[in-house]
Amino acid sequence: MRRYGIRRKNRPRRKTGRWRLFLMLFILLVAGLVALTDIRIRPMLKTYGINQATTTATKAMNDAVQRVLDEMNLRYDDLASVTKDEDGNILSVSTNTANMNRLKAAVGDAVLQELEKQDVQTVKIPIGSILSGGLLTGRGPEISVKVPMNSTVQTSFDNSFEGAGINQTCHEIMLDVKVTVYAMLPGEDTAVEVETGFTAAETILVGEVPDWAAITHS
Repeated sequence: MRRYGIRRKNRPRRKTGRWRLFLMLFILLVAGLVALTDIRIRPMLKTYGINQATTTATKAMNDAVQRVLDEMNLRYDDLASVTKDEDGNILSVSTNTANMNRLKAAVGDAVLQELEKQDVQTVKIPIGSILSGGLLTGRGPEISVKVPMNSTVQTSFDNSFEGAGINQTCHEIMLDVKVTVYAMLPGEDTAVEVETGFTAAETILVGEVPDWAAITHS
C-alpha cells in the first residue's frame, strides 16, 4: 500500500521581501513629502492667514459701524453742545457722555457679532507658491486650510478741530474702532490689529474756539 505525502509549496519569500521594502520606501517618501510641505506651508499659512484676518476685520468694522450709525441716526447736537457768551464767542464745547457711551457699546457689540459669523476662515494657498516660487507663485490649484479666529474690540472717541474759513472751525467727532484678531494657526497663534476711524458727527462752529474751551465732557 502506497503512502502519499503532502507536498508543500515554497513561499515566494523574495517577492514578499521586495514588496515590504517597496512599501517602506513609499511610506518614507510620503512622510518626507508631508514634512517638506509642512515646512513650506507654515510661513505661507501665516502670511495668508494674516491677510485673511485683516480683510475680515476691516469688512466687519465697516459693515457694523455703518449699520449702527444709520440705525441710531445721531446728530451733532446729540453728541455735543456748544456754549457761547452774549457776544456769540464760544466758551466751551461739551460732549454728551451718555449718548457717546451708548454709541460705543452698540458699535462694539455689532462688530463682535459680525466677526462671530466668520470665526472660522478658509485660507487658500496656491500649490505653485508651496512647491517653488517665482513664476509659479500664486498659480495652480489651491489648498484650503481652516483657521479658527477669535476677536476683541475696543472703541474710543477723538475730537478734531480744523479751520474751515474765516472765523470758522470744523469740529469732527471721530469714533475709533480697534479690532484684534487672534488667528489660531498650527503651532502658533498670531494676533492682528486693525484700527479705523469713523466720523460720528461734525459741524461748523462759527466764532473762534479757544484752546482751553475744547473739550469738556458732560
